[in-house]
Amino acid sequence: MADKLTRADIVHGLRKLGLQLGDRMLVHSSLAALGDVDGGADTVIDALIEAVGPDGLVVVPTFACQLPFDRKTSTTPLGSIADQFWHRPNAFRSLHPTHSVAAIGRGAEELLRGHEKAPTAYGEGTPYHTLAVNSGRILLLGVDQDRNTTLHTAEALSGAVYLSDITGAYVDDSGSEVTIPIAAMAGPHRDFIGLDRLFRERGIMRIGRIGSAVCRLMDAGGILDVAMEALKRDPAAVLCDNPNCADCVMQRGKINAARLARESFTLAAVFGDISNDVDEVLRALQGEGIRSVEVTASEYLAHAQILTEKKIRIAAVRAALDEDGAADLANRLGVPLVVQAKTLEDVEAATQLAQCGARVLIANMGAPSSFYEEVYANRPDAPRFAFDPGEFAAAGDKPFLGVFYRGKLRKQMEHFHISDQTFSGQWTLPGQGNGEVKEIISMLRCRSYSGMMTLRSPLGGIDNFRAAAKAFWNLLDNM
Repeated sequence: MADKLTRADIVHGLRKLGLQLGDRMLVHSSLAALGDVDGGADTVIDALIEAVGPDGLVVVPTFACQLPFDRKTSTTPLGSIADQFWHRPNAFRSLHPTHSVAAIGRGAEELLRGHEKAPTAYGEGTPYHTLAVNSGRILLLGVDQDRNTTLHTAEALSGAVYLSDITGAYVDDSGSEVTIPIAAMAGPHRDFIGLDRLFRERGIMRIGRIGSAVCRLMDAGGILDVAMEALKRDPAAVLCDNPNCADCVMQRGKINAARLARESFTLAAVFGDISNDVDEVLRALQGEGIRSVEVTASEYLAHAQILTEKKIRIAAVRAALDEDGAADLANRLGVPLVVQAKTLEDVEAATQLAQCGARVLIANMGAPSSFYEEVYANRPDAPRFAFDPGEFAAAGDKPFLGVFYRGKLRKQMEHFHISDQTFSGQWTLPGQGNGEVKEIISMLRCRSYSGMMTLRSPLGGIDNFRAAAKAFWNLLDNM
């Protein structure tokens, strides 16, 4: 049987990690990870305090199991070390209702004072941020980066758009309950583990073993800087890319929605391109930050209630020229009716619909650009145009230089479909065919185009839609 881990063993292990007398450190811990500790949590706490000495400071997150939080009585969900730490008579505990910390050592009371008055739980004015910008250190004692609350500080300081504003309640020292706003509150799942490699590469973290626990000692300011750099490069840097993680899909969607809010155009998708299952469609739209969708009449009638409840805007009704009821639905919703036209007979039928009061858009399909240019030259009453570059490529045109740039059809355009094909008619992801999609989108953005751009994924299925969306975001990233 292995010997029990003693206080001296733990102090020795901390010294090997690089902890020094006088250090100020924030500790996230797991007693179970250490193995069999003689004296349990109290021994670990004694070792931590001894390792930093009388001029040092030990800070431990204590959080709250439920609200209102009472720093005198509320237990912590963070394990026995944290729970016994705040119970010590020489420990100070902050009043923050969701992310309280306890501290023992020089400057403990000063560090924690006013935590509940900070706008966020872990941003500026909180113990987490104050330690990081004043040469503090972070010790992960048998836990990984997902327990590292200071990484939430990086999110808050970076203005991560997926953070939420909430309220929290605590009991003050007079016994009164106080409710406060808490801005930029972290949501559910994170992938902070993915930052571990960056910390190692920058040389701001040392890894060692104490008992059976793998431990990490880090420069708090350094890891905060590296995390903020990562978030600046990629706002989703601390979110996982698992398409089945609903939490991160939702949060990535908020990032995309914030990007779209800065654009003059509105991005839509086609319901039927994604799935016949409305729940799958809604998840896919949420993940891309898209709030508008083109539907058929049957799709709308089947799912109108949930689309309305989820505040999904109907961008257009898609229909065949001879489809009964579609024009009436489009009129009732106040949206365009998008029909495909490739012959003069199709154009005539679309024009008749428009003359009956429908707001019709002709989408090109199969015919070359010269056909549509002739239509608009000879039929001033013809409906306006929904421009599909993929269809033009399949018809042998160069959609940007040969069609859009010439301007004849651009002047008639009301919708733009982000659709791509090769000259041979094979569907591709946006920007990977001959549709010159990137060039057209770039020029539309230069003109502050305020109409609809509809992301197409004609191959169907949620995976193909996500791939098309990823290609679209990549195009924007490279403009």
